Amino acid sequence: MSAPASRTYHSIDILKVVAALLVVAIHARPFVGKTYPLYISLFSRMAVPVFFVVSAFFFFRKKPDTAQLKHYVRRMGWLYAFWFVVEIYMVVESYFILHDWSLGKTFAILLRNFFLNSTFSGSWFIMALIICIPLVHWLGKRLSSWAIFGIGLAVYVPVTLTTNYHAYMPQSVQHATNVVFNVIGLYHNSFMPAIVFCSMGKLIAEYENRIAKCGNLASTAALLLCMVGAWLEVAGHKARFDDCYFMLIPTAAAIVIWTLRHEVNWRLPYKTLRNFSTITYFSHFIFVWFLTGKGIFSPVATYFVIVALCVITTLLLLRLSHRFPLLTYAY
Repeated sequence: MSAPASRTYHSIDILKVVAALLVVAIHARPFVGKTYPLYISLFSRMAVPVFFVVSAFFFFRKKPDTAQLKHYVRRMGWLYAFWFVVEIYMVVESYFILHDWSLGKTFAILLRNFFLNSTFSGSWFIMALIICIPLVHWLGKRLSSWAIFGIGLAVYVPVTLTTNYHAYMPQSVQHATNVVFNVIGLYHNSFMPAIVFCSMGKLIAEYENRIAKCGNLASTAALLLCMVGAWLEVAGHKARFDDCYFMLIPTAAAIVIWTLRHEVNWRLPYKTLRNFSTITYFSHFIFVWFLTGKGIFSPVATYFVIVALCVITTLLLLRLSHRFPLLTYAY
């Protein structure tokens, strides 16, 4: 049973801001060398799974019907369309200028990436939600939430083994993985690993009342244990792609559960914070595109400049959206 719909989730709003800033760090790369595994491979890679869990949690706690599902998918579609238009220059440059593909191959790859990867930077996250939320909703009418979680886990394990642990796989598996990469793209940035996190969000929504009765000490201990386990996994081997690793699953759950257990009531503009996390997730790619690798600032300074530009972009979009309602599709 879910908690009352009227309760606040201010701590989740703050968590989403932190997650957005961690996503910026992945692409702005303020940390290099020995600090990279700690800040990026460990902490920053937790951000997108947390976004998936939180998105599914808020959707499924409302016990949505088909009309609400259609509304959600339509809203995600408009979000995709808005940022596709905003980043169209980067799309054209990436697909039509930087490659010498034939026109037919270019459109084929663009179509493939629309569903399985990214057309514009970060768009795979929206498409993963557009696919996974209806999928989990449909499965939920036929299977238990734990069974859906099991399906997500069954998909996540081979994705992680063949991407993160690629170098430890037999040569035949490595070869097959490379062939699949060439055909369907980098599937660790697709809806496939997102299934388990969306099903987890559904589970947390269903167990919200029980989570509310869980002691703060227990939730903190669980989170710390997951963090230690995640660090041991990340530091214990060399990954080909560090987007997915096994301890991300319990750690993302522990982060969201701990956050739910520690609700705050600080005087903050929580609605603005929610919008900032969404706008920052997408707009930072534009600033990364133009600022990183140019030698204008140091890596750390570049990161903070990009964050500052995201803050300015958020405030401008929120202010202008009162006059131009189409801008509300940005968030």
